[in-house]
Amino acid sequence: MPSTVIGAAARQLVQEECLAIANALAMRSDIHVGVHSARKAIRRLRAVLALFATDEPPLQRSDRALQRLGRGLSALRDAHVLVDTAQSLQDGAPASGWATVITHLAARRDRLLQRAYAEDPGFQKKRRAVQRVGLELDAQGWERVSKGDLRRALARSRRRVKKAAARARDSDDPEALHDWRRRVRRLRMQLEAMARLDSGLVKDHSGSDGGKQAKGLHRLSDALGRQQDLRLLRNHMRGMPVLQDKAVLMALAR
Repeated sequence: MPSTVIGAAARQLVQEECLAIANALAMRSDIHVGVHSARKAIRRLRAVLALFATDEPPLQRSDRALQRLGRGLSALRDAHVLVDTAQSLQDGAPASGWATVITHLAARRDRLLQRAYAEDPGFQKKRRAVQRVGLELDAQGWERVSKGDLRRALARSRRRVKKAAARARDSDDPEALHDWRRRVRRLRMQLEAMARLDSGLVKDHSGSDGGKQAKGLHRLSDALGRQQDLRLLRNHMRGMPVLQDKAVLMALAR
C-alpha cells in the first residue's frame, strides 16, 4: 500500500476517533458509560498518535490536550468502575455487606458527575476541546507517513512492553504493574489500528498474525486491569468506617 494511501487511512482513523470521543461525551442515556467510552477512545487516539512523528509540535500539542482531557475524566471513570467492580463481586460471591458498599459507591459516583456537570454543563467545553484537536490533526501532513516509520514505532512499543513486564516482575510496587498494563494496552491498540491501516504492517519477523497478538494482549491487559480495579476498591473500602462484614468483603476483593 503506497504511503499516500496509508496517510489517507491514518487521517480518517484519527477523525473517527475524535468523533467517537465527542459522541461519547454527548451521550445522554447513560453518561457514566459515555465517560468510560470517551476515555477508551482517547487512549486509542493517543496510541495512534504515538505511532507517528510525535516530536512534531502540532502532534505534541494534540497529544497533551488529549492527555489533559483523559485526566479530567479519570475520577468519573474510576468512580463508575468501583460500582461495576463491587457489583461483579456481589454477583460472584453474595454477601450482606455489598449492598451498603454499592449504595455508597453509586451515590459518590453520581455526586462527582453532578459536580462535573456543574463546572461544564453537557461537557460542552470538553467537546469543543475535542473539536479543536480534530481540526489540528486534520491539518497535519499524513501523506508523509511511511510503512517503515510505523514498523519502527511498533517495534519500540514492543520493547517498552518487555521492559515494563520485567520491572513489574521484579517489583512489588503497584505502579510498576499499572505501567505494564498501560504499555500492554497501548501496544494492543496500535496493533489494532495498524491492521485497519494495512494488515501487512502488523506481522512481525516470524510472520505471526497481528490479530492473534492483539487478542492475547487484550486478555493480558484485562487481567491486569482487573487487579487494578480490585486494588482501587479495597483502598476505598478501607476508608468506610461503618461497614458490615468488612473483613469478609475485603477478603473477597482480594
